[in-house]
Amino acid sequence: MNVKPHLNRLVAIVMMAATSLIMTAQEKTLPAPTRTGGMPMNQTVAERHSTREFDKTKEVNDSTLGQLLWMTLGVNRPDAQPSRFGAPANRSNPTARNWQEIRAYVFDKDGVWEYVPSSHTIKLVKGGDHRALVAGTKEFFQEFVLDAPVSIVLVADMTGLPEGQQAKNMALVDVGIACENLNLACTSEGLATVPRATMDINGISALLNLTPLQLPVMNNPIGYAK
Repeated sequence: MNVKPHLNRLVAIVMMAATSLIMTAQEKTLPAPTRTGGMPMNQTVAERHSTREFDKTKEVNDSTLGQLLWMTLGVNRPDAQPSRFGAPANRSNPTARNWQEIRAYVFDKDGVWEYVPSSHTIKLVKGGDHRALVAGTKEFFQEFVLDAPVSIVLVADMTGLPEGQQAKNMALVDVGIACENLNLACTSEGLATVPRATMDINGISALLNLTPLQLPVMNNPIGYAK
């Protein structure tokens, strides 16, 4: 019996399985977000507050993380037609001229992941625990950030925007809108968070290979209250 073809086939199957595992590790599809129900808006606003003490023993699961990201800057109108500015106006976060220039990065103990609104997935950008970069710099460092299982960093990507201060100003406004979406989403989901501008901007930019036109602006450590 010629076993060589069988061995070749076995090797090919093993390689395909390994490739599939690698792809799974590199990109995760998040559970579909819930579009109805949740905490009433009046109650959400009434209960929103900043929290800086987190329960280190409680993780944020993928379903909850996906809900937060979708409410922050996800696609809420999948059937929307292209707008007069080009791309469909289909995000939960409005942006100036529908630029859709805000990007969200998830920092957890396993790595840094970028949220992809169009597919509702997170793609691994860098492995390892880099939450210390979100906590601050050696000059000013906030330890409580390390207690939160997840931190979301919002980046204004001005690569395709018009030149000038006005476009930059509007990009910063757009970050603020997405950040408030995230704060209200956390309240609605029973999570603790606090909006922050403190972080190692240079360190994060180097880690994620960001250009000078891709600026980390705000971040939110997220978890369950202690």
